Amino acid sequence: MRLGIKGKQIAGVTAIVGVAVTALSGLYVTRLSAVVLHGSHARGQLLSSAIFHRAREVVTGSTDPYTALRDDPGMRSILESSIYGESVTGAYILDPGGTIAASSDPSRVGSQHAEQPDLAQLVEQSGLQQLRVIYNRDGQTLEVRQPMTLGTDAFGSIRIGVSTLLMRQELNAALRPALITAAMSLLIAVIVAGLLAQLLLKPIHVLRSGLTRLGRGETDVKLDLPPGDEFGELGDYFNTISQQLSAERAQGSELTQAGVAASNVTLQSKVERALAYSQKLVALGRLTAGIAHEVKNPLNAMMIHLELLRTKIRSGALSGTLSRAPEPVAASATTGLGLGATAADRAPDPAVQAALQHVEVIESAVRRLDEVVQGFLKFTRPEDLQLQPVSIPTLFQELLPLIEPEAQAHKVKIELDAPMSLPDVQGDASMLRQAVLNLAINACQAMASGGTLRLIACPAAQNKIEVRVEDTGVGIPPEQLGKIFDLYYTTKDRGTGIGLSMVYRIIQMHDGELEVQSTPGHGTAFKILLPRGNV
Repeated sequence: MRLGIKGKQIAGVTAIVGVAVTALSGLYVTRLSAVVLHGSHARGQLLSSAIFHRAREVVTGSTDPYTALRDDPGMRSILESSIYGESVTGAYILDPGGTIAASSDPSRVGSQHAEQPDLAQLVEQSGLQQLRVIYNRDGQTLEVRQPMTLGTDAFGSIRIGVSTLLMRQELNAALRPALITAAMSLLIAVIVAGLLAQLLLKPIHVLRSGLTRLGRGETDVKLDLPPGDEFGELGDYFNTISQQLSAERAQGSELTQAGVAASNVTLQSKVERALAYSQKLVALGRLTAGIAHEVKNPLNAMMIHLELLRTKIRSGALSGTLSRAPEPVAASATTGLGLGATAADRAPDPAVQAALQHVEVIESAVRRLDEVVQGFLKFTRPEDLQLQPVSIPTLFQELLPLIEPEAQAHKVKIELDAPMSLPDVQGDASMLRQAVLNLAINACQAMASGGTLRLIACPAAQNKIEVRVEDTGVGIPPEQLGKIFDLYYTTKDRGTGIGLSMVYRIIQMHDGELEVQSTPGHGTAFKILLPRGNV
């Protein structure tokens, strides 16, 4: 769906505000995560300092410092209270070997401590890395570390555990107001953009209303647009054009009234001439059909008399040879019965053969003329269409037995591509069958050295069914493509030039379309578009 100017303006303003809010929110989140991390690190350091100062007081002068740390009530109070701090999970005092000497969890005293990542290192990293660690799916525990020394000897270390899950909860709680603010900002941006678009596009609505009134034929249409900007100048130009149109209409109405009568007379004269011309065309069609019939009758008589003449020539030649006396032949030429050869065994008379050849030439010419006349009658004789739903896949199957002999004679392979679920077309089955058969036979004859004939049917746009007859034959030269549907035009030695003309006429009678595409040496494709049935 295409957006209008108003939609584009709202989308643009919203996008700008969204980008700004997103960028500021990202910056705010990274800054806030750094604040949370620094706060957790500061709390860990504060707690470790308190433990360190208490431990220094406890171990001073003690013979068993670790036992003193574990048994000191003040140290135990500090360690146990550490778990109540935000994001802190526990506090530990380790000896130099990593064994827990004192802990906020007494059950862990004496066990080996598992090393965790140092929180101080994460504090120094980038904001994106900090967010990645905090929002890790499973979460993890980080440590705040502080070494402990007794005199100049390493006494152990203090470890404060800090959970990223607790830091995530703290960060989410701080982010919730920011997200609400961002959503409100986007909503306000959409509302403001809509109001701004309505205000800026109001002159366009006024212009459209004025154009609509002009289109309805109203005169002297004026627009009241505030001056001083581009829309004001456009409104002044519109008012000037409206005044000019009003003046021209007032002047043209007088000329129109004066010219209506002359226009009606001219239109009536054109209609009468067109009617007379159509009547002449009908009369001419009847005359040509009558002439064709008159020509056909003498042709039939000529064919009959040519057959009679051929019969008489043959019978006369035979009787002439039999009237002669048989002549003896040499013994070496005798038949198996020892009799001489008769006159009937002799070679025919050359004069008789010449006469018969002339008769055959005349007969061939008469037959060709008769075919031309019959084709002309078929082309000019009006036919009534018997319209009904026709299944193209079924029509292809019915044509296969008629096409296969011609295909086998030219070593042509036939391929069908027509699903049985294809909708029917509205047409005359016999006429459509004849049209497709003519195209298929022509395609086979165009592949003298073999090839592939494809009969294809598929749905097309505008409630049409597309039928294609494709071959891989010699193709049609470009200079001949514009003539192939002309009556009597043919490139075949014994063609009549009527087949493709009949195909074109049949498709026209079905309110269809016929197109041809051909590439010399690669083949030809005839494309037929027929109206779909029951639409």
